[in-house]
Amino acid sequence: MESSLASKYRPILPRLLSVVLFATAMGFLEAICVVYLRGNLFSPGTDTTEIVAQLGRFGIEHIREACTIVMLLTVAWIAAFNFQTRTAMFFLMFGVWDITYYIGLRVFTGWPKSILEWDCLFLMPVPWFGPVLAPVLISVFMMVSCILLILREAGGCSLRITWPVLALVGLGFGLWYWSFVKESSAIMAGGYHGVVYSWPLFAGGMFCAVFGILIAARRRSE
Repeated sequence: MESSLASKYRPILPRLLSVVLFATAMGFLEAICVVYLRGNLFSPGTDTTEIVAQLGRFGIEHIREACTIVMLLTVAWIAAFNFQTRTAMFFLMFGVWDITYYIGLRVFTGWPKSILEWDCLFLMPVPWFGPVLAPVLISVFMMVSCILLILREAGGCSLRITWPVLALVGLGFGLWYWSFVKESSAIMAGGYHGVVYSWPLFAGGMFCAVFGILIAARRRSE
């Protein structure tokens, strides 16, 4: 059944290019929205933690974040042909969206000046903080691994997503999440001064996630 579905949706490259284009446009659009939002609500030079503290009180910001996830899920559902490829399309677009968002901010505002500058990455359920380099590296991992999965599935060579694979990838994402939120309270109270990002936690998450994908790539469905 899966092979017939994969054959039906060949060639997959136009679909990949379409979702990448969509996510790229979405990333630049969000960057523009952030430029307008900060320009209208805050004076130049306002500390980013103060901006986060203010925006976090607006329910509309949480709705906006939820809407972006729904948009990616919807396009992934339309563009792919089974659970694996739909999941991969979602994370592929998430990675492209995240990277182009920072490219857009750099082009429109000159920020970030360094990939090691800190940013608020997400607001739900608590604010996520980390150097820009960390989410960019995660996005690159998601893009590469998801393209691999999609191309394998489309070629009729399904990856075998087992419980150990899911556990490893899930542990990787869990470690990344904790690395972003463990200092959230301290940053919200006193800013980024004196706060050190936990690169060992990040590296542990990357090891688990990459190892899980490598195991999946070596296994084929019966």
